[in-house]
Amino acid sequence: MSARCRKCTADVPADHPVDAFERIRLADDPADPSCGHFYVETVYVLECPACRHRQEHSHRATPYLTLGEAQKELDSLELGKG
Repeated sequence: MSARCRKCTADVPADHPVDAFERIRLADDPADPSCGHFYVETVYVLECPACRHRQEHSHRATPYLTLGEAQKELDSLELGKG
């Protein structure tokens, strides 16, 4: 799996992120079947081997109906890392 660098358009391997984090994101695209729901999204930070530009790459997103459910899941992920 790879991505394209947004700065120089080189291939960036997505299987070796330099960092990763989780966040909550609102699905606001009307074309998205989960529009109006909240995603708990795992984001990889990738670094381009050619120009060293860092960019985010969405690795996984799980939808939840309410912000409270998404926050509870995010909190459990954070507690599980410790």
